[in-house]
Amino acid sequence: MRSVFKVLFIGEGGVGKTSLLKRHTAGWFEAGTKLTVGVDFAVKHVSQDSWEATLQIWDVGGQMRFRDITHAYFRGARAAIAVFDVTRPYTMERLSNWIERLYEVESDVAVVVVGNKTDCRENPDLPQPPTTPEQGQSFAEKYTAPYVEASAKDGNGVNEIFNEVTRLLAERYPS
Repeated sequence: MRSVFKVLFIGEGGVGKTSLLKRHTAGWFEAGTKLTVGVDFAVKHVSQDSWEATLQIWDVGGQMRFRDITHAYFRGARAAIAVFDVTRPYTMERLSNWIERLYEVESDVAVVVVGNKTDCRENPDLPQPPTTPEQGQSFAEKYTAPYVEASAKDGNGVNEIFNEVTRLLAERYPS
């Protein structure tokens, strides 16, 4: 019998949580994805060596109007993919709030920090400089979390995100 683990995607609206999920589970990217209203779900079977599990993935809407109900979504989570947009540094700053709120509900949750939209980092029209890989790594270290840079658009790093989640869960919950 395969264990089932609740995994959350958390972070501000528009950072690409839904796009990362669709890229990984369905293998495609859609520009202009609409913001998630409340929560969306996906299921993914994973394995590492002889360890196997099913991930029940909750894509939590990041808009301010959903903040009051997110605590209910956090209950029972065993892992979280905490996402920020490398082209909007304030989304990394606000991610601290998401992670802290998650820890209030589930203090022993495994977290993977993800800097998404790396394909846009070189855009000369950005209003402010993008975050660097070193800044992302330093942020993740505050939470003793692995850091992965990714692009839902081109697929770089997406599998690595789920490999890290699988590794963390396998370590915490061996069969």
